[in-house]
Amino acid sequence: MGNYSFDSTIGELLDTPETRALIDELCPELLEHPMLEIGRAFPVNVALPFIENLVTEERIENFRQRLAEI
Repeated sequence: MGNYSFDSTIGELLDTPETRALIDELCPELLEHPMLEIGRAFPVNVALPFIENLVTEERIENFRQRLAEI
């Protein structure tokens, strides 16, 4: 298991080059979300309901798997 999961905070993922690159690749539209900066302290699991209209379950699962590999 990797160092990152959906228990990691949004801020951790944004501030780590590898995980930021993964966000850029798989979900670049999330970087435009109006609550992105407010959500930095929240774990990904807590933030998911705020983006459910932007991403599919398939994309979420792909992100989860790739994140665990980092």
